[in-house]
Amino acid sequence: MNGIETMKDPESPRIMEEDCIFLIGKKRDNYVDVTADSLVALFTLECCRNPALNVVLVEREDNSATESSANKYDNDLWFPVNVKTLSFPLFCIDEDKCPDMIKSCLLPAVLTTSKPWCVAGLCASLRFMLRKTVEVFPGHFCQKFLGFRGGCLQACAEVSVWTKFCEIESIRALKDFSNIYSKNSKTLVFPKDILRFEHHLQHPPILHNALKRKQYLIKKNVADKVQQQELCAKKLSELPELDHEFAEGLDMTLADIMLFGSFHILLSVLKKHVILNDVCPLVVRWYGLISCNEYVKNALPVLGKLITMNSFCDIDMNTLEVIIPVVPNESLYKSDPERYKPRWRSFTHQHDIERILKVLDEAGVNPGYDSHPSDDLNISWSSYPLAFSPQAGQMPAKRLERKCQQLENIISAVRQVARDGDIIVDFCAGGGHVGIVLAYCLPNCKILFVENSEASLIRAYERIECLGIHNVHFFQSNLDYFQGYFNVGVCLHACGVATDLVLQKCINQKAAFVCCPCCYGGVQTNHILEYPRSQLFCSLSLSVEDYLILGHAADQTHDESNPKTKQGQKCMQLIDTDRLALAQSFGYSTKLILMEPKTCSPKNHLLIGIQNN
Repeated sequence: MNGIETMKDPESPRIMEEDCIFLIGKKRDNYVDVTADSLVALFTLECCRNPALNVVLVEREDNSATESSANKYDNDLWFPVNVKTLSFPLFCIDEDKCPDMIKSCLLPAVLTTSKPWCVAGLCASLRFMLRKTVEVFPGHFCQKFLGFRGGCLQACAEVSVWTKFCEIESIRALKDFSNIYSKNSKTLVFPKDILRFEHHLQHPPILHNALKRKQYLIKKNVADKVQQQELCAKKLSELPELDHEFAEGLDMTLADIMLFGSFHILLSVLKKHVILNDVCPLVVRWYGLISCNEYVKNALPVLGKLITMNSFCDIDMNTLEVIIPVVPNESLYKSDPERYKPRWRSFTHQHDIERILKVLDEAGVNPGYDSHPSDDLNISWSSYPLAFSPQAGQMPAKRLERKCQQLENIISAVRQVARDGDIIVDFCAGGGHVGIVLAYCLPNCKILFVENSEASLIRAYERIECLGIHNVHFFQSNLDYFQGYFNVGVCLHACGVATDLVLQKCINQKAAFVCCPCCYGGVQTNHILEYPRSQLFCSLSLSVEDYLILGHAADQTHDESNPKTKQGQKCMQLIDTDRLALAQSFGYSTKLILMEPKTCSPKNHLLIGIQNN
């Protein structure tokens, strides 16, 4: 029988028999109040008639959120959900009684029972739910919601404009709209994110299998066999574009369900004030398509009471002035060539690079390298089991020697800063090359793997199983969602902004760090970070564009014979000096060193920092 059950013991067999998804909520009679993230999760679970996961609401005090979680959770806006509209039971648990791995994450998050594995983040948690449901019930209808080759919303929000829109911006729009649409408002600003979605739908769908899809529709809709053959013989470019009906093209996916959960509330209120067909006709068409889906119709009662919330009702509709903002007419797919013009060449003009280097030189920013912290960099790889070596992690033979050299540099540096009992996080862990060696060589430390790619973590887990290592926990998570305590943060070739996200997490925890950056040209201001990073660089007469130019120049490290390599190495030093200057402002002693031999990688910097006592 469905309802709410308070779990006094988080280890009780009933809650731990199955994998659990943890959401933020508060029970209230036959209702629960949930955050926007949790609302979308409950709606999606109901659409899929989820039978594979226990659903656990984590009750916490309003003032218990950290500053970082307050930026992610909508603590001021709670959405009521009638428990009777759900086809599955809810379990409630106090935050302080949650399993430790769940305490280390921003919710929503999934905790598995078969292994020490946590999946954190709205998109990742719901993707896990879909796959788990199909695993338990082969042929389940929700298989199609994962999209082509199961890739729907697979990329993390830090790098994907589309995932960021579905996971962060569309949900944040609820809070922003509630703040604007109050009884004291004189104006109503139409939500920009709905308009952005309108423009997204105006662009032709980007399909991985476009030719086959067009040929399939031709055979389905063209009765004349001769005309069918003529059309199917045409090249892809000769066939007309297909209508962009659903969020990701021609098929309904998880993205549609998530966006519907947010936009249903907004559109239900907006239609009282504006003629939606005049403002966003394609969104209206999309909304109608999703509304007619049988699974969505069954789940719609979960959202039933939301548009009667006080903040959406106490309005004199005749006094509002509706403002329609202007937003760029662009697709929300980062890969769309119409959205991102090939402007990268502007970042590599030599005269701009020389101008920026001159500014930094005149300001006295002329960094050097510190000595390597260890004289012993050699690991006797052949004396360890095969699973210990990156050779077991699908590493191509031509890269194996250099990868081993990189690992030797990282491990030797970590040994200088780690102590017995420390918690060490391998950020951007990939297939576990760094973390596995650390776990094997430092058995008295706990090693946490944080990685967005499930496939990569599975490879790491298989190697851990072969080695019989038990001091490892896995977090399938964007960097933003991991919030756990740790003593040392490590990353090897974390691309672009990922290095700065790792450094920021280490600074927030006052943890030591050993980082090897990569893809300097990939740094960009985002919803978490701004550039330059340090006050030292911010005080100089350099624009953000100048900083990006410096980053692109830093990627011009090739081989010793290339004339750009020396300049690229200099630019790498400057970007990393900015990073270390930020850490120094928070009381860190830092080192910038070259890995040995320096030929082990074109990106051969190690950034080491220890918090001063």
